[in-house]
Amino acid sequence: MTDYSIFQNRWQITARLTLVTPLRIGGGQNAGAYSLSQSPVLLSYDAQTKKPDPYIPGSSLKGVLRSTVERIIRTFNENKSCIAVSNKRDNNLLCGKEDCIPCSIFGSQAEGASIRVQDAHLSNELNQNLALGERPHCATIYSKREHEYVMQTKRKGKGQVPRIHTRFEEVITANNSFDVTINLDNANEQEVGFVLLALNEFNHKRCCLGGGTSRGNGFVDVNRVRVAKKIVDNDDDSLFQVKTEQMDPIMFCNAAKKYLKNIDNGEDTDSRDFDVYYRAYSTDKLEGNVIVPYEIVTTKDFQMPGADEATVTNQGVPIIPGSTIKGFLRHTLISNGEDADTIDELFGASVGNNQHRSRILISDAFPLEQFASNDIIPKNTRLKLWMVFDNIERHEVELISNILKKECTITGKSVADPNKTGKSSRNVVKFHPVLPEKFEANKFLELMV
Repeated sequence: MTDYSIFQNRWQITARLTLVTPLRIGGGQNAGAYSLSQSPVLLSYDAQTKKPDPYIPGSSLKGVLRSTVERIIRTFNENKSCIAVSNKRDNNLLCGKEDCIPCSIFGSQAEGASIRVQDAHLSNELNQNLALGERPHCATIYSKREHEYVMQTKRKGKGQVPRIHTRFEEVITANNSFDVTINLDNANEQEVGFVLLALNEFNHKRCCLGGGTSRGNGFVDVNRVRVAKKIVDNDDDSLFQVKTEQMDPIMFCNAAKKYLKNIDNGEDTDSRDFDVYYRAYSTDKLEGNVIVPYEIVTTKDFQMPGADEATVTNQGVPIIPGSTIKGFLRHTLISNGEDADTIDELFGASVGNNQHRSRILISDAFPLEQFASNDIIPKNTRLKLWMVFDNIERHEVELISNILKKECTITGKSVADPNKTGKSSRNVVKFHPVLPEKFEANKFLELMV
């Protein structure tokens, strides 16, 4: 158990966190005073600038860091780390054991945390109109009947149309950056290393921040990482003076990796829960935790109405929302008669005995080149996105990849065929996968240089 009655050291980690896709951390009623959105993000009033600004609560980042550290350790040996959050009755929740690294860093019911994660504020002065945006979400409503999903419809004119649920959510737009500061008191180099490894998982797109991650939110990059060690100078002439020494972050990461190598049991777990990386020892590149970058090419103009704009944009640049692509994939599998249990396994389930989040996370698709219009994405434009297959089986990846081999109309008929010609006049794209990256245990254990 860590002794906090005496100051031994403080490790300070600073970093720059940049949003690759929009971030949403809901503010609830408390944010209503600062936003006109029906679903605002969390905002903090700055008395100096006299305006509210978005920020990332330290508690949000701390929670992701803990679950990521747990996941890394449990992948190599499930007996060496507890779980902080689970929907199961598990004696291994917040164990507080002396040799449990996550409990030592992040705290438990038995002792306090050595880590303090400060709120992260915007790195530079930005107009709030650029920092915040409004995103529409349109979901087709299905009902589950035995082993299949059936689309719900309603009468319109002389025919039937799908029932949909539309809502708008406020987000912090992509490309904004936040300054991160993390302090660890009386921690060892190994524990600092695990926090750094967890931060680096953001760069590999293996963890995300905030809400709505399955539909494209919360992909971030972490860079400019620095580590400083603070100790009390023992020199009698400088009593109570704190010395600060800059340290090499790689040294700490390698200390954590050496610990993992020592506890590594070399065995894959059969569990597909998100507290481990599934099939981390398998040589099959299309099972486990697999991140596939895709390049998209628009074969026709793309336009999907946003909130008070001709097409959805990020800071005025037209994009294709990840939620649109995810909805297209789910709808296609249902239309193809795929079993409802398979749909739930891939896209998540909120009822029943197998509740879990989506195994497929799809980022927004951002243009790789500039174009003149702010109202459409022109034909033959290249865009890039990330598709995360989290603890997935090969046959499930193939279900998705087989759909994406053909040209795809990724929005509904009313948007893709506004003139009702029976043929899509826009919103047709082609997907081209780039080299996938899988979490591989042996590769992860390689020391950094």
